[in-house]
Amino acid sequence: MRLITSVLLGGFASIACATSGLAQELPSEANFSITYTSVNPAPSKPVSFIDRDVSVSSTIMTALNDGGSGLLHNMGGRCNFMTDVNKTAKTVEVRGFCNYADTVGDQVFEEFMTNGPIALGSPIVFKGKWLGGTGKFDGLTGDIEIRPTPILATETLVQGVGKKTGTYRITKSSPVQK
Repeated sequence: MRLITSVLLGGFASIACATSGLAQELPSEANFSITYTSVNPAPSKPVSFIDRDVSVSSTIMTALNDGGSGLLHNMGGRCNFMTDVNKTAKTVEVRGFCNYADTVGDQVFEEFMTNGPIALGSPIVFKGKWLGGTGKFDGLTGDIEIRPTPILATETLVQGVGKKTGTYRITKSSPVQK
C-alpha cells in the first residue's frame, strides 16, 4: 500500500510541476492582489555618517496571486533596495527594484519606493510600478501599493510577508514593419 501511495503522490507532483510551467494567457488589463514573502539571509550593516544610517539590502522573494493564477502567481524573484534613515529627523526613505521570473523564464520588473520620508516606527506603505517584462509580461505597466509586514529581524536573518495590490495593463508592442 505504501508503494502505491508513493507512486501516486510522485505522479501527482510530476503533473503539478509540469502544468505549472505551461504558458498562461493573462488578461490584458486587470486588478490584482498578491501575497509575497521576503527573506534576507545576509542583512548588511548600515553605513553611518553624520545623522544618517544608509544600508543596501537584497531579498529573496516568493509571490502568489490571491486569485490562484495570473500576475506573479507562483513566481520567485529578488529585490535590491537602499534604506536611508535620518536619525535627527527620525525618518526613513526606501527605494528599490525587483525582478521576478516564472517557471518558463518569463520575467516581471518592478520599482518601489516610499512616498518621501516616513516617520520611524510608522507603518510603511510603498508605492510602486511595473516597469515591463519579458515573454507573456512584455509591455507590462501599472501601479502597485505594497504593504510589508516584518516577521523576524536579527543580525543574521530578516523575514517578512506582505501584500501587493493595484492594477496592471499589458500592451504588446506591434512588430516593426520593414
